[in-house]
Amino acid sequence: MPEAAFKFTQGTPKGFTRQDLPNAATREFCPDCGTPILTRSSGLPGAIILKVGSLDDPAAFQGPQIILQTADAQPFHLVPEGVPAFERFPGR
Repeated sequence: MPEAAFKFTQGTPKGFTRQDLPNAATREFCPDCGTPILTRSSGLPGAIILKVGSLDDPAAFQGPQIILQTADAQPFHLVPEGVPAFERFPGR
């Protein structure tokens, strides 16, 4: 989603960025329970990857609209038919 359209209304997340990778993404978590909330990536400037499972009603989104990073998928990760999927970020 556009980064400008998102804001935290309560609390401050804890961020983590791997230092051993170039252009590593920053992941933000609830500082109390550790629930993943979002990811910020230099590969998607101006956007955030919001973890839909962190929302009160994830069913409101009716499933995935795009699947990224399938190159890292495990055998148990299912990619629904008809959903655009990319091995890495599109255009890279």
